[in-house]
Amino acid sequence: MTLSRHPSPELIARYVAGSLSPSAALVVESHLSLCDTCATDHLDMLALGGSLLERLSPSELDARLFERTLARLDEKRPAAAPPAPRSVRDLGIKLPAPIAERATSGWRWMGPGMAYARLDVPEDSRTNLVLLKIAAGRRIPTHGHSGEELTLVLQGAFEDEHGRVAAGDLAEEDDDTHHTPVVTGEETCICLASIEGRLRPHGLIARLISPLIGL
Repeated sequence: MTLSRHPSPELIARYVAGSLSPSAALVVESHLSLCDTCATDHLDMLALGGSLLERLSPSELDARLFERTLARLDEKRPAAAPPAPRSVRDLGIKLPAPIAERATSGWRWMGPGMAYARLDVPEDSRTNLVLLKIAAGRRIPTHGHSGEELTLVLQGAFEDEHGRVAAGDLAEEDDDTHHTPVVTGEETCICLASIEGRLRPHGLIARLISPLIGL
């Protein structure tokens, strides 16, 4: 697989540092599972981070830290409500290993020739992790973003104002981005996307549909 769009060095650094949301981290992990070049860059950055940590001088800890930690272990916390049961479903495509066992809503309609499926990430309440399926020739309405969006193409390709994004490529968008993705070629385009905040659709119909699908 020949790729042309890779995670920026800043994005990989944030992934290594653990500062990405869990949903965004799953998109990066999925790309790493498909791209040997980025997987090598990831290992190099991990090694660099480890080397920097080894050079740091140890910090003094409060003598009572151990006792406070033990005391917190004895604290009783209210039990969290069990999540609604959802199952892993066959979505008709081979998914990257990092998300292959995630429970999903299954495909749901989001417009003519367009569907989405939510992936369960119970550890992340701030970011949506979704699969998007867009038929050949379809155009996603022009929209912006209220936060960061990472999009990994799993099948097919699309083009927008920033160029072509094909299978294996990862596109990074933020709240300064406005674009109109159009699926190119004859193959249905399927993408994995982590969406922080809400999309900001420009058209009236898109603005009406967006709250219904929760994106």
